[in-house]
Amino acid sequence: MSTKPSSLVVLITGASAGIGAATAHELARAGCRLALAARRKERLEDLARELKQQHNTDAFVCAVDVQEPEQVRAMVESVARHFGRLDVLINNAGVLRLAPLLAMPLAEMEHQMNTNFWAVIHSVRAAAPVMARQGGGHIINIASAASHRGLPYMAVYAASKWALTGLTESLRVELGVENICFTTVYPGVIDTDMPRNLDRSRLPADYPDHRSSRLPVGRVARAIVRAVCNKTVEVYVPWWLRYVSWLFALCPGFFDRVIRWHYRIRSAAARS
Repeated sequence: MSTKPSSLVVLITGASAGIGAATAHELARAGCRLALAARRKERLEDLARELKQQHNTDAFVCAVDVQEPEQVRAMVESVARHFGRLDVLINNAGVLRLAPLLAMPLAEMEHQMNTNFWAVIHSVRAAAPVMARQGGGHIINIASAASHRGLPYMAVYAASKWALTGLTESLRVELGVENICFTTVYPGVIDTDMPRNLDRSRLPADYPDHRSSRLPVGRVARAIVRAVCNKTVEVYVPWWLRYVSWLFALCPGFFDRVIRWHYRIRSAAARS
């Protein structure tokens, strides 16, 4: 059943740029009441001013490091106190670092896991009791196409997104009895600051950047708004990624060879 998003209270993490900021604009256009969370308070305040000017929406700003459980708990409590409820939580905050696994420092691996996976656990543990007390809610977790297929030099990022998928599938069942529904969003390569500012110094010179095939961020934002309305279980952007993920599962060895060719993966001896 479709729900009109107007007047819903929506909290977006990682809202200062990219998918988070674009989603804030689309939800404001639909009439939602917004809470914006990220580490960069100045960027959030700039976005809040844009939302006021363009959509006449007063957004609530929360400067928070989503890796810190106490800060996340305080964020959720402040949003619920400000609006009187929390209807939708969009766990969008994320980081991407590319490097050969053997060359990536352990601290960098931990940072990716903490931001992409553990931060979601912190926010769900903070938000779920609030939603249960008010009679229900909706949690949307932004995963990745890499949630279904690991890619070279992306092992830790892919692992964090696979973990997020497993977490969300489990919680759909576990917390569904509390009338809390979950949506997993699987974007492909999106034109945001994340791929544009990627440090490629540890990658082969011919490692593809997919610049010409990146999708506009607004496409993901509009898909997220539809998920808010329809409470869709899974969303793929673009839509055909769903069928590609099935092919990956059916023919993993074949796609290992295809991906190795596409990403120009060669042995150290072959590169020398």
